Amino acid sequence: MKINLPMKVQFIGKVDKFDIIKDELKLIQDPDEQIIYLINKKVECLQKKDGWEIELGLSLPEKIQLEIDKRKEIMKIKKQIVNKPKIIKSLAKRIFISHGRSHEWRKVQAYIEKTLEYETLELAQEPNLGRTVLQKLSEESDKCGYAVIVMTGDDIVDGDLNRARENVIHEIGYFQGKFGLKNICLLYEEGTNIPSNIKGLVYIPFAKDKVENTFGDLTKELNAFMKSK
Repeated sequence: MKINLPMKVQFIGKVDKFDIIKDELKLIQDPDEQIIYLINKKVECLQKKDGWEIELGLSLPEKIQLEIDKRKEIMKIKKQIVNKPKIIKSLAKRIFISHGRSHEWRKVQAYIEKTLEYETLELAQEPNLGRTVLQKLSEESDKCGYAVIVMTGDDIVDGDLNRARENVIHEIGYFQGKFGLKNICLLYEEGTNIPSNIKGLVYIPFAKDKVENTFGDLTKELNAFMKSK
């Protein structure tokens, strides 16, 4: 005869043989734990469309044993998930490279990727996918946790004043807000005009076309960031 139990588990056989097991099984809420319990009692388990049927005193066929072993693995995984402490996911470790018209940024990218072996992201190298510039900047920078900004005097203002491109000035403020002050490294080409709203920023200076002179200090900053993640 069959007796309906919680979690779609049914017994086959005489009721009196199952009284103890039946009562203990009712106290187990998780269906996978129910199966493990039955295994320990040397009970054969047969999976049906409407649940499990069990019977005492029979050997376990190989096919059933494989199914039970699989469920044991499920239980292990579930317990690991339950017992695992909640961890706040770290920001991505990719380095966003912001720059103007000068090609000095290419030296920076090559150094970070080939020498330091850290991943970088440069906006123009990513597909547009029909996005606006601001949307693309927002979505792609989500993949990063740090920004290296190469600030060069690309625009001439009032005849002799070298000024950084507007996108660079905008991205300095953008990444300050997104990543925090400590997760930005500003490489500053000497002689470039610094707007009043960002004066006071700490930067690493370099002579025109000599951005490689910043690599020692840049390495310290990037290694410190990576160790913090």
